[in-house]
Amino acid sequence: MQNSVSDIFDSLDFVRVVFTLEFQEPFDLDEGRMLRLRRDLRAAALLTLGDEEAYRTLFDPPLTQDPVALKRFQRPGPSFVVRPDPERCGYYDSGDCFDMDVLFWGRGIQGLTEFAHTLQSLGANGLNHGEGRFDLLQVSARNPSGAQVRLWSGGQLPQQLAPPVVSVAWWLDSLPPLEDRATMDFVTPARLLSQGRPLFRPTFATLFPFILRRVSSMVHAHCGGIELFDDPKPLQLAAQGVETLVNELFWKDWRTLEGDGGAQDIGGVSGRLILAGEGLAEIGWLLRIGSLLQLGKGAAYGAGCYRLDS
Repeated sequence: MQNSVSDIFDSLDFVRVVFTLEFQEPFDLDEGRMLRLRRDLRAAALLTLGDEEAYRTLFDPPLTQDPVALKRFQRPGPSFVVRPDPERCGYYDSGDCFDMDVLFWGRGIQGLTEFAHTLQSLGANGLNHGEGRFDLLQVSARNPSGAQVRLWSGGQLPQQLAPPVVSVAWWLDSLPPLEDRATMDFVTPARLLSQGRPLFRPTFATLFPFILRRVSSMVHAHCGGIELFDDPKPLQLAAQGVETLVNELFWKDWRTLEGDGGAQDIGGVSGRLILAGEGLAEIGWLLRIGSLLQLGKGAAYGAGCYRLDS
């Protein structure tokens, strides 16, 4: 790992928050509904927050005014990431509870309370297209050791929720290094577009640039304009030294979009890669941070979630 990069990790923070929702009506939460939060959540945020700084920071961060950075970094995504768990999909009756895990990144940590208010507004209208009304029952956060700490339960939300903050440096040190072998397992489909076209059967070589761009742009946009590296070429060269032992990636359709031109299937890449090679030690930290931030279109709302095992 480049020393200049590792020195930056102490300046990168995130929080892991669990919002407990209590359904007020029966609701069938399948994967498609779980990954279609964007429209309803943004509408609830506009209704709750208006077009103010809190909304823009969380949901629609502005483009940088730096012309050099504008060319170097992709358009910044929201400063939060919904962390889905397909195992929680299923039928929920009235009174059943569902835990929504959300990661807040950098400046997004300051918007936690506003996000909670947004969820309260969303609950009155329903999780998806007017269905799945819920009450926000509790807000908890995971401390650096992973234990859950209650921040709020019932009554009026405080002016500012104060979650335990996790340093990226500490988090990376707490994980086993990726050295000789790693499994990259996509929990939810990743919709990756190259020149406007989906990548139906990517390789690690075609995936890596997406990880590089996602992580570097999220750090720059939400962590005070920090640039992780001056030159990406050493990381790109290290990635070339990663060997793919198993490629079991496949395309998975998870919804159908109805339009004037007829129905169109929408999907993304699922499955797993088993990786090996000396390059893993050099880029392991980048793959780890990418697993926090997710990949591709709709990453902030649950798409492109992958897990890493060494």
